[in-house]
Amino acid sequence: MAEIKYEYTYDVVVLGAGTAGAAAAIAAADFGAKVLVVEQFGSAGGSGSLGLVTPLMSTGIKDRPQCSYIGNEIIERLYQLDASDGNKRAYFDPMMLSIVLEEMLHERGVTMLYHTMVTGVELEGGHITGIRVCNISGNGIVHATKRYIDATGDAVVCDFAGLPTLHGDEETHKNQPCSLRYMIGGVDVDAFWHYLAEMRSQAGLSSTSGDQTAPRPENFSDAVTSGERKRALKPVFLKAVEAGDLEEEDAIYWQFFTVPGRRDVLAFNCPEFFDIDDITNAEKQSFVQVQGKLRILRHLRFYRKYLPGFEHAYIAQISAMVGIREGRRAITEYIFTTEDAFAWRKFDDAVSQSNYPVDVHGRSLRNHALSRDENEPRKYYEIPFRSLIVKGVDNLLVAGRNLGAEFVAQSSVRIIPTCRSLGEAAGIAAALSTNDGWIVRAEMEKKGAEFAK
Repeated sequence: MAEIKYEYTYDVVVLGAGTAGAAAAIAAADFGAKVLVVEQFGSAGGSGSLGLVTPLMSTGIKDRPQCSYIGNEIIERLYQLDASDGNKRAYFDPMMLSIVLEEMLHERGVTMLYHTMVTGVELEGGHITGIRVCNISGNGIVHATKRYIDATGDAVVCDFAGLPTLHGDEETHKNQPCSLRYMIGGVDVDAFWHYLAEMRSQAGLSSTSGDQTAPRPENFSDAVTSGERKRALKPVFLKAVEAGDLEEEDAIYWQFFTVPGRRDVLAFNCPEFFDIDDITNAEKQSFVQVQGKLRILRHLRFYRKYLPGFEHAYIAQISAMVGIREGRRAITEYIFTTEDAFAWRKFDDAVSQSNYPVDVHGRSLRNHALSRDENEPRKYYEIPFRSLIVKGVDNLLVAGRNLGAEFVAQSSVRIIPTCRSLGEAAGIAAALSTNDGWIVRAEMEKKGAEFAK
């Protein structure tokens, strides 16, 4: 066994500083815990920063609540920096998100251990006694006196602990398609907007006339997808495919968004890889990183040739991490089901609320709304705390997209606002937990009220 060169002991240890992990660490610190975060990259924010996943999707609840005080604080801080539009479905700048998160973590006194990988889990009778890690300093071990939180996105701690996990669709075991997002700079956004408005008008998709003098919205987006649904730019894509300037897969799923604070930049939610069956395989992740860049270069050439406003465009940024929608999921005390989501089910130990639709990507999108029972006054589902408590280990929680959930249910849960709220709940619970178990709900609410003052 490799020599242990360093050792850390904290109240709460969070594995992963991504969407859920950063929120978990901030919340745990807010509620009095001494917190260590272990992160494989050199930045916080995960999918939202390193993965360039912008903007936020809405929870689909009236008034679009974040269900997270940390989520609200993040949006407000970004807005003050001109890096967000400030709405509940917030367009934001991914780079600024990482800086804001690190500012928040620093202010709370959270210790960050970047460029550090989990390499093993030490277990004694269903209790984690330490997690082995490795970085440029060598091999080390980290201990949590209260709780560990697996916010790795792919239940890495659960897997290293030898615990069973869920993976992919229950029938096919195939993961959702992944993406490698990117940003294009040097775009004359006004010129492109007027071209897009004209194409929308010609397709009968908008009352916008395409008048070159009409002002454009501050933020806008559009997409090209498979199927019969009309898309303004789809004829342009099909023309490029026929000419050999694009491949057929380029026209199956393509999407862009504007980026607050970056006036000549657009962010793209593609290229998408439809046939990667196991995204937790390192060789396949590497394939996506390499092939994704080649596809992005093809996209750039297409933009310059076919789209007004892109004459001087260049690749401004490519995601440092593969955009994974769903990988491994933990087996928890309660598995959140598809029926729970569609029935707008409520729970006594609820920690999050959402009405985001089912959103399963593929060559054909499975994207449809949840229940439409108009007699139900609370039109959303709740996620129970039990879906964060890992079975088989008494001091481990999960947070984020690797929660205990069925495949289709997870496709609704996985958005950034919901994952932040799950991280927040895990962090609060870990900070307030005792050696004998979890603090009761009433006490958590009391502590939360005290903190809010």
